[in-house]
Amino acid sequence: MNDLLLGRRDFLRLGIVAGVLGLSSCGISKKATLGSFHGILPKELLKSLPSEWRFKLLDSNISTDPYKTYFAKEIDLIAIGDGWLRTLDFKTVQPIGEAKLQGRLNRQAIIFLSSFGPDIASKLFPVGFSPWAMLFRGGGTWLPKAKETWEVLLEPDFEGKIVLPSSPRLVMSLADRMGYQDELRRLRGQAITFDDQNALNWIISGRAKVAVLPLQHCMGALSKDPRLRVVIPNQGAPLNWTILTRPKMSQEPLPYSWIKEAWELPLMGRLISKGWLPPLSYSETLKAINFLPKEHQSIIFSSEEVFDRFWSLSPLDEWDQKILEDRWLKSTP
Repeated sequence: MNDLLLGRRDFLRLGIVAGVLGLSSCGISKKATLGSFHGILPKELLKSLPSEWRFKLLDSNISTDPYKTYFAKEIDLIAIGDGWLRTLDFKTVQPIGEAKLQGRLNRQAIIFLSSFGPDIASKLFPVGFSPWAMLFRGGGTWLPKAKETWEVLLEPDFEGKIVLPSSPRLVMSLADRMGYQDELRRLRGQAITFDDQNALNWIISGRAKVAVLPLQHCMGALSKDPRLRVVIPNQGAPLNWTILTRPKMSQEPLPYSWIKEAWELPLMGRLISKGWLPPLSYSETLKAINFLPKEHQSIIFSSEEVFDRFWSLSPLDEWDQKILEDRWLKSTP
C-alpha cells in the first residue's frame, strides 16, 4: 500500500516537472501555412513572410486535382497563378474579406476580378502580377519593332527560333494583337517549342532567338548574360497574375501586414526589380523606379499609357472553351 503513495519530496518533483512541461507546451504554437507551387512567389516575398507563418512548397503533380489533397492538410493560404484557376473548385475556398487592401487595387486588377462575377471574385485576391514579355538573345535590328508590337514574332528571321507559352489560350491572345491574316497559324509556325517553363534554357543555349515568358522569370538573367534583352511592346502585354485563396477550413485571416509591406518601399522596389509588380496604380509603382538599373527602367516604366494597355485573360465557359479548341485545331501549321 505504501508503494502506491507519493511522498512529499516525490510530489514536489512531479510538480516541478509538470510546470516545466506546461511552460514548454505554452511556448509551442502552431504556425499558419502558406502553400504554393514552384515559381509562383518571388523569393524576396517569401523571405518577408511573418514569423507566425511558414511556407510549404506544393507538388503540382500529385494528382489531377492537387487542391483537394492540400486543403485536407491544413493549408491556410494558397498562392497560385491565374492559369491554375480553371482547375480550382471554388466551393472549396472562402471569401478573402480584406476591404482595406482591395480598395487599393488598380484598374487591371478590378477588371480581372470583375470577369469572374461577385461570388467568385470575393474568394480571390490578386496580390501581384508579372507582364508577359519577349526575351531576345541579341535581337539586333528587330528590337525597335519589338518595342512597338508583338508582330515582330512573325518576322522570317525567327522562323523555328521562338519559344512560345505552353498555353494555347495565351498564344491565341498574342495572335489577336497582330494585324495579319491567318496570324495564329503563322505564329505557331514560328515556334521551335511551346515551353515557357524552360524558355530561359532555350535562349541561353542558343537553340532559340526569342522567347515569350513572364517578366519575373527573366529579369534576373539580364545582369548575368549581356547578350539578353527584354522587351514589353507599346501595345501592352497579357498579365500573369498571382492569386491568393483561402481554403474553406482555414481559420487564419489574410496576412495583412505581409501584403502591405510588399506593396510599399523598400520591399516593393526589390520585387519590381525582379519583374513582379503589386496591383497598384502606375504612380504608386513608379516610386520604385530607382530600384532598377537605368538600362532596365524603361522595360517596366516606359509610360503610363503602356501600363494601361496591359490585359488579362478572362475565364471561359464551356462554349467559349470549345470555340477556342476548334480554333486551335484549325490553325495547325
